[in-house]
Amino acid sequence: MKLFFRILDFILENLVFISLAGMSGVVAVNVFCRFVLGFSLSWGDETAQMLLVWFTFMGAALGMRDKSHYAFDFLVESLPKGAKKPVNAFSQLICIAMTVAILYWSGKVTIMIRHWIMPATEISRALVYMACPLGCLFILVYAVRNFVQDLLATEDETARTPEAGPMTVEQAEQESPA
Repeated sequence: MKLFFRILDFILENLVFISLAGMSGVVAVNVFCRFVLGFSLSWGDETAQMLLVWFTFMGAALGMRDKSHYAFDFLVESLPKGAKKPVNAFSQLICIAMTVAILYWSGKVTIMIRHWIMPATEISRALVYMACPLGCLFILVYAVRNFVQDLLATEDETARTPEAGPMTVEQAEQESPA
């Protein structure tokens, strides 16, 4: 299982890096062309927008992996010790259910718009829209892993507070079941 998550982490981290680096590069070149050379790249804005969408959904998956999404946990923290774990589990189940719904519907939309072509790049809009179902798939895998880990953990180990910061890859590997 550790190998599976190591491969998944590698893929996700590289997708985030490539989308951010690509977007930064395209924007920089387009700004240079526009203000120094006096013309704009016809495909620059479309490409940067597409890479921003990919960066957003892959970044959201990294947030789920690291348990670093912002949470209003004041209510949960004020509950008695025995009630925290069930409330946290219920919250995670809602997150998993919503992710499944978004995965399903975004997949349907991606398939439906596969024939729409973007004017400047002349590629299918499905390439842009595909970021949502793929990001949701990553989120779903990490959400289920986090849910299982929290069910197996003691009450004190389940909550990830802002003071604790995001989970590192090494921490995730130590916590993930073999």
